[in-house]
Amino acid sequence: MNTSSLFIIGLDALDKDLVEAWALAGDLPNFRSLMDRALQGDIENPIGLEAGSCWPTFYFGLQPSETSQFDGARHFDFKRYQHVSYQPAETPRQAIWTTLSKAGKLCGVIDAPYSYPLEDINGIKVVDRGAHVPAGGGDYMDFRTKPRSLADELEARFGPDPAGGHSSDFFPVDTPAQVAHFRDLYIRRIENKTELALYCWGEHSFDFFMPVFTEAHCVGHRCWHIHDSSHPDHDAELAAAVGDPVKDIYVALDRAVGRLVEAAGREVEVIVYLSHGMGPGYSGTRLLDRILARLDSRSTRTQDGPVMGSARALWRKMPDAVRRPLKPLRNRVSSDGFQPGRHSRRYFEVFANDRTGGIRLNLRGREAQGIVAPEDYDRVCEELIRDLQAVENAATGEPLASEILKVREHYSGEYLDFLPDILVTWNRASPIDAARSPKIGTVDKTGLVLSRSGDHRPIGRFYGLAEGIQSGKLNTPVRVEDFAPTISRILNVPDPQTDGRIIAHLIPQAAFEDAVQF
Repeated sequence: MNTSSLFIIGLDALDKDLVEAWALAGDLPNFRSLMDRALQGDIENPIGLEAGSCWPTFYFGLQPSETSQFDGARHFDFKRYQHVSYQPAETPRQAIWTTLSKAGKLCGVIDAPYSYPLEDINGIKVVDRGAHVPAGGGDYMDFRTKPRSLADELEARFGPDPAGGHSSDFFPVDTPAQVAHFRDLYIRRIENKTELALYCWGEHSFDFFMPVFTEAHCVGHRCWHIHDSSHPDHDAELAAAVGDPVKDIYVALDRAVGRLVEAAGREVEVIVYLSHGMGPGYSGTRLLDRILARLDSRSTRTQDGPVMGSARALWRKMPDAVRRPLKPLRNRVSSDGFQPGRHSRRYFEVFANDRTGGIRLNLRGREAQGIVAPEDYDRVCEELIRDLQAVENAATGEPLASEILKVREHYSGEYLDFLPDILVTWNRASPIDAARSPKIGTVDKTGLVLSRSGDHRPIGRFYGLAEGIQSGKLNTPVRVEDFAPTISRILNVPDPQTDGRIIAHLIPQAAFEDAVQF
């Protein structure tokens, strides 16, 4: 069978283990059906960088060292020593829908995370209609479409984004009423996007169509402590009052998947794509820069005290219309834990994600005011890794890090210099509130304001459904970069430049019984 088109249902940070458990319990009937009918397999995301690079790696079929996108919609500008928003009119690489478009395929893409350009597609593209965070960075979403007239048409039919174009971090979730409002708002957004996607699908004869739902990402970050009774911030009374908002969102997404799979029809190959997972947000990110400052014999600044506390409380109470123009000033005043004077330090933290902290050397010839000589690069990296291996969780005595990687030993490519030099993956067996070692003494999270109780897990999952695709489960995981060449092959388009390999089991009528469990 040759499928006439490909329909990918993107589910950002929908945790595969929660899906499987709730499907088997009967709470997610459409996923239960996929478990019986579809080919399924686990997905490996880029090591240490899954949170911000999993979607760009999917689009481009290239590792983040070949695309520069390792932190979603931000770059670290190593000339100005600042994190900056990534908002290009064109990307340095070609997304899979651009490859398909150039081959004459009609494509539709809705809310692809961290994909900002509009003119890279033959068909329709919707940006920031209902995303987790702004596609091109910054603080507020910029709803745009190709063609431009589509934005007015969608708003006329479906109204604005129910979340008002805000990131999920905008909404408080401290009281039962606030949690219920947050949950209900994001359920409405799932329902709204489902109707929008069904409308767009019905209006065009797409060869490639991909709507992405980000609500599991949002609720996982903000409400994990309500879902997880073992979380240190779990409030049993709050949970009793509102139930499990994480499960409620998963149930709503299951309904959406059922409707979209049904609408796709039998002549269309469907891939339900769970990008990566979610779990408790125990993290040493942001604390890491205080550790690095101590290792470099520097004092640390916490931005704590009554003035900062009052300023934060006032900020949270400000109406949105007042916040917007003041946001740049707020960002300059608050460092979110990163220590000052990066230009004068040998090394410092750069944000990678909350599961894995990033370290950048202030390298001579690369950074504007580099200090570390190129010939000392390996020595300084190895010294740092040894020192960090000696740091422990002050509350438990366990190692603070589960893994410390030298990036150049795992990545290579044109944009390697955009990545951190060292990645420190946190030991998440216990909450991380303070760290200690003989060299640093004890440092803690005093002054850090963190609003997320849940955070990413690195492994995703896919379900592939079409006539000619054998049901079952792959014995070995695939890599996220394998999907771009696979999509090209499904739609009979020459393979793009890629780091990936064809997932032959997703090609209809291909039989690979030796690699599938039954």
